[in-house]
Amino acid sequence: MLQAPGSKVHRFLKWTERYTKTDMVYLAGNGFWLAVGQVTIGLTALGVSAVFARFVPKDIYGNYRFLLSLFWILTAFSFTGISTTLSRAVARGEIGAYMKSLRLSLLWSIPMLLIGLGMSGYYFLNGNDMLGWGCLVIALIGPFMQSAYLFGPFLEGKQAFRENTIGGIFLNVIPAIGLLTTMLFIKDPVVFLLTFLGLSVLTGFAVSYFVVKRYKATTSAETKGFGALSAHFSAMNVLNTLSTQVDRILVFHFLGAVELAVYAFATSIPDQIKTLFNSVATLALPRFVKRPLEEVKSTLVYRLLGLSLVAGLVAGLYALAAPFIFHILFPAYGEAIFYSILYALTLIPAATAIPVVLMEAHAAKRELYIYNTAGPVFQIVILLALVSTMGLLGAVIARIAGRVFYFVMGIVLTFVYAKRSKSVPA
Repeated sequence: MLQAPGSKVHRFLKWTERYTKTDMVYLAGNGFWLAVGQVTIGLTALGVSAVFARFVPKDIYGNYRFLLSLFWILTAFSFTGISTTLSRAVARGEIGAYMKSLRLSLLWSIPMLLIGLGMSGYYFLNGNDMLGWGCLVIALIGPFMQSAYLFGPFLEGKQAFRENTIGGIFLNVIPAIGLLTTMLFIKDPVVFLLTFLGLSVLTGFAVSYFVVKRYKATTSAETKGFGALSAHFSAMNVLNTLSTQVDRILVFHFLGAVELAVYAFATSIPDQIKTLFNSVATLALPRFVKRPLEEVKSTLVYRLLGLSLVAGLVAGLYALAAPFIFHILFPAYGEAIFYSILYALTLIPAATAIPVVLMEAHAAKRELYIYNTAGPVFQIVILLALVSTMGLLGAVIARIAGRVFYFVMGIVLTFVYAKRSKSVPA
């Protein structure tokens, strides 16, 4: 291995730690696998998008993206916080938490099922068959999505990043192949949704089966406070989940399916790049769980500054490359280039993930409630105000403002929690 003790790379990484204040050997070794996964997934998504751009009409693609947004919004009414709790528990050595997570996830998917069925009935009664069938697909398949994905947080807690990367690649590539095959015969947004959700769930459960067998996670051990903490994280996620999709809902409502298609292409590549920076948080969680808060806080500013500088550089490089990428891959969406370049500014505050995952690792419930309430409310309000008055430009500006707001708030709340926890007697 290049990072083996005594090697030149290992010595270089140890030398850089005096400036980065980060375990660079750990980051390089495990971050490699996360980077491989994210790049593979990103290229897969890019390829699928290129085919959509060339062979699927804009209105059909816009309707498909709207149905996907409806699906993600309805996940807010499931036990979304269980992923974070599972990762924390496994990092503490509680492998049996997986089976408990699976049962709770399936049980608390019932609200999503009922709401989806209700929405389906509403749209059918009002003569909108496309949304009626789409909501029916979401209601019947969507509730199983989170349960199928639980292998991810389990492997993150185990710090088995190579296995998690391989599972994640399967989870993205197989549905992508299904979508590409479907496009050859059918141009229907509901069929696209059915293909994506169905293959995602089947692939997720197949990967989960092998993970459970390998790590012998079939037993269900008692995990103190597991359900209550999952409920807290889930409650925090409701508004946050809504805020991540509300821009697409508002664009569809005010501007229509075609404009939503343009917006989806404008944001897709920067959002894929952002997942690379989120990988840093994935790596950090198992370490943050085991380390004292004061120790992590002492190097927090260095981490934030370093990641923000890298993100700014990446945003600048993307701004230069975007016109060439669109002309080659998405020639039908030339009007999205300006919005995509502007939207790349949302990458700069990507370091927000670090203070958030630090608060999650130490279960800072009060601060996380504030973060996951004030941030989404600000984002939803500014999106509603700007999309309704400025169209796509308003949506992009609102997203930039929202990311900056989250960034500042995450830093402030982390230091508030550190001060509060220090003043509480042990």
